[in-house]
Amino acid sequence: MLTPWSHAEVCHTLALDFRVRRPGQVNPTVRMVGLLFAQSRLRIAREEIVPNLTYFHHRSGDKIDFFCAGYGRYWYPQQEDQEAVTEDDKPWLFSLSLFGRFRDEVEQLSTWKYSGEADLLLMNAHIDPQQASARLDFNSAVVCDLEQMKRDDAITSVPRFFEDIFRYAGKAPADDPAWGFSDKMGLHVAGSALKRVVLSLLPRKLDEDYRRAEHFAIRDIGPAA
Repeated sequence: MLTPWSHAEVCHTLALDFRVRRPGQVNPTVRMVGLLFAQSRLRIAREEIVPNLTYFHHRSGDKIDFFCAGYGRYWYPQQEDQEAVTEDDKPWLFSLSLFGRFRDEVEQLSTWKYSGEADLLLMNAHIDPQQASARLDFNSAVVCDLEQMKRDDAITSVPRFFEDIFRYAGKAPADDPAWGFSDKMGLHVAGSALKRVVLSLLPRKLDEDYRRAEHFAIRDIGPAA
């Protein structure tokens, strides 16, 4: 669980982490990335996200990176509007200005508009170790409106849904984490590969119309044509 200061900083962090975690690998690879937008004042953030930030940070592993907009630890220099949101010795902090800055940038890079609640954006990041660079593939991006998914009984809790994502990412092929799994599940739905992945993680009892339709709780957000 990393702090995104900007789109450029996210790409820099991905490239740097790749060199540290996978030294010697020469072929370009793909990693799933999650961008989480959930203001600390929201109930779902207070009850389901903030208490689990440290766990999410360690659990996400080597095949997926979660960047949690506005949250971080050990900030230097300090942000003028930062507030402690946990009671740890080194607490997690939240900055509304950092959150807003990154939200605005991502909105410009995609067709996504922040819901005002808790949004998880999933996409592929393409990493080229030879060029020491990384890029976020917004053409593959899908947004999960977490609060709406809870209201729809599509997920029981955010931690459980994230755990399913982490487990999938850990088992997915290293060269293309968004393919394969959904095909094995036998789903035939419209939208991107990542949308099929998300739907394949949801309970089987969901109505087929929910899975097939371009439902607003789970939708593609690639750049507008």
